[in-house]
Amino acid sequence: MPPIAKHSPAKLFFFHLLAGLERPLRGKLTLQPEPLRSIRNFLFLQYDTPLGSAVHATPLFEAIKTALPNAHISVAASPMAASVLHRTPFVDRCVVTPNPWQDFRGTVRAVRQMQRQLPPGPACLVTTLGNQRSKLAFLAMFAGKAVRAGYMLAAPLYDLPLDIDSNRSQIESNVDILRALGHEVVAPEPRMFFGREEANYALDALTPTFGDATRPRIAYVTQNSGGQPNQWRVERFQQVISTLTRIFDAPPIFVGSAQEAQKINALRESLHEKGISLAGKTTISQLAAVLALCDAVVSLDTGSFHVARAVQLPGVVIAPGWQNPIEWLPISHPNYRVLWGGPIPEETADRYIDEISVEQVTVATEDLLRRYPPSAAARQTRLQAALREHEPAVVRA
Repeated sequence: MPPIAKHSPAKLFFFHLLAGLERPLRGKLTLQPEPLRSIRNFLFLQYDTPLGSAVHATPLFEAIKTALPNAHISVAASPMAASVLHRTPFVDRCVVTPNPWQDFRGTVRAVRQMQRQLPPGPACLVTTLGNQRSKLAFLAMFAGKAVRAGYMLAAPLYDLPLDIDSNRSQIESNVDILRALGHEVVAPEPRMFFGREEANYALDALTPTFGDATRPRIAYVTQNSGGQPNQWRVERFQQVISTLTRIFDAPPIFVGSAQEAQKINALRESLHEKGISLAGKTTISQLAAVLALCDAVVSLDTGSFHVARAVQLPGVVIAPGWQNPIEWLPISHPNYRVLWGGPIPEETADRYIDEISVEQVTVATEDLLRRYPPSAAARQTRLQAALREHEPAVVRA
């Protein structure tokens, strides 16, 4: 996570003053342990910009439904966040609202309507990591009476504000919100879901190249969609891909956004086996289905890797040394090999992760595929685990 901006003392004083003025108008809220534990209605403000941030919020939804099976979860979301929640069984209602940065009044109307439509009983309004911008605190104020909990830079406006800790994983930090309400829970892995239509898309995209179900399928994420210094040199990717293609007879599968397609195609030009590129050709749900039908992913630390993790695809990730990998990456999970050459101070970090070698990536991928051999049965298991036939609970305001 990039450094978190801090509000000035003057701005924090303003937030404290505003909270003091609002409290009598808002009415009394009980923050004692038992009333907090009794909350069953949750309204999330989910306007994440990074794809990985939205994926890392999904364990909290599952944790709530596991601890409180009769809980109701509604999410006010951006289109991107809603696409991550497509067909999830852990959210009862997801509404794509107007953009709060462009149409704040429209967002307020939509969120207030969602608040009124919650089942009877006390409610908790939640912002996960990635949604701690002060404008969402004002949105929470206008939403209606609810306990406000989670991560927020304008902390005085929240009843249960949590401190951001970059030495703690995003998943555990998000699940800490439920723990703050008094529930002892274990954080699950991220999970994403898709429907039969997305599964059929993935089958159609991969079958022409991989008609033989025994042929290994290795996906590659060679571009970082964010603006942070998180890249690996093209020639290194080319060497790794050429070696793994030869060893495993596995034509490469490239995934990414439309903006990344040109760079991916340039990388492919020098490869003897060019494989296929689906960059810019998938929705996020289709990407999840494609990755579920692969055997492994070799990736930078970026959004597509987190989607791969959310469909339980084993992988090797090349991590930047200037960022603590515990924040975003499954450093102790047996399904993954996290290659990290840090710690490196961010101010001295190069945009390229030169501290990770071609040999390290190749050896890690070979080791991973020995532990989890390419298997049509494993692909089918992942596909079935993520496949949901029911209609998605996503609507537009």
